[in-house]
Amino acid sequence: MSGNKKKDNDKDNQDKVYRGRQPSQMNPCTDAFDDAPETTRRVFGAPSFGPPGGGGAPSNVGIEARNTTQNHIRSTAAVKPSVMNPSSSAKFRWNLNDVPPLPEFHQLERSAVFIPKFEVKAVAGRVSDVLRDRSIEATFDDDKGRAKCTTSDGVDFRVRLYRGRGQYSHGVIVEVQRRFGTSINFHNETRAILAAAEGHSPPTTHTKPSNLPLGPEDGYKPNAGSSLGMVSKMLSFPGHDAHYLALQTLMSLTDAAKMGKATSRSVSIELLNGSNEVGGKLLMMILTPPKDQEESFELRVMAMIVLSNVLEVSGASVPQAIRVQLRPVLKQDLFNAEKNLRLASIAAKCVEYLIPNDSQARDVYCEALMKAKKVGDDRHAGLMRQAERCLDACM
Repeated sequence: MSGNKKKDNDKDNQDKVYRGRQPSQMNPCTDAFDDAPETTRRVFGAPSFGPPGGGGAPSNVGIEARNTTQNHIRSTAAVKPSVMNPSSSAKFRWNLNDVPPLPEFHQLERSAVFIPKFEVKAVAGRVSDVLRDRSIEATFDDDKGRAKCTTSDGVDFRVRLYRGRGQYSHGVIVEVQRRFGTSINFHNETRAILAAAEGHSPPTTHTKPSNLPLGPEDGYKPNAGSSLGMVSKMLSFPGHDAHYLALQTLMSLTDAAKMGKATSRSVSIELLNGSNEVGGKLLMMILTPPKDQEESFELRVMAMIVLSNVLEVSGASVPQAIRVQLRPVLKQDLFNAEKNLRLASIAAKCVEYLIPNDSQARDVYCEALMKAKKVGDDRHAGLMRQAERCLDACM
């Protein structure tokens, strides 16, 4: 009896030590890994974030090889707010029965946890639930035990599940790998995913302010022309990088929480001016459906965020001609919620600010909003809540 008790204590101690080790020390595998994993991981120079318990930071990794077999990829979903009950019913959930073992030479991120004595299906269910509750868009690859995720802030990351080897074969490893983008809130997202995977209550979903405290605006007269002139020069350069930086700048200039109401309103009114070159290019990005290129699609998402900021501070000032052009585009984005949850959520936010001054809103958007709400209820809590607000305003 004493021998069995000693073995159990040794295994418990191993599990505790595993969580606190450095990435170079965490390699719970002893055999060769025959199924070759993705190995292309280029380091970016963006800031990194700490592990779920505070302390270190996961390394930044590059864009992975895009050779996933599409037949094995499913859209994300989970339906119940509780992540503590992996057996709760759900229309869409990450139903994994098994995952590949940890590759022998794979250096785990510091944002990784080892979960002993739990089945893969239970852990995958917890992860899919927390992704839904925190409005994180994801697609699941069952063959590789991987979820490709994008936060509402546009941070691209992966959640990987592995089976431990050797002395760690009695558990599952969950790893979060950030691939592209930065956000002050991503640290909380990582902590929530890993905590939910372990069966703990994740942190609350409130976001941290991504701006500095603003001073008083009394007597301040912003000059929107000079700011938009700089953006216009960036948009005149060819190439994705210049346009990406231009839209990032516009996202900040039109955000009242970052720049103040006076600046954001001045810039927004100028963009709505029919003779403004930047406003015309922005509208073309929104109205012209992008091709399949990922870069073009991301630029349109950013343009939609700028539009939602503009509508928030100047909804009543939107010319009728622009409203008419936006109706079919926003409606289509809502109908296509299953294909892109993040874009549908932004479209619903735009609709919310257009409804009060649009007598035809009920007839134009109601059906699309109902479909978007249903998709959000299954897969994206933020889209669900946004669609509900729009439907209430339509009634």
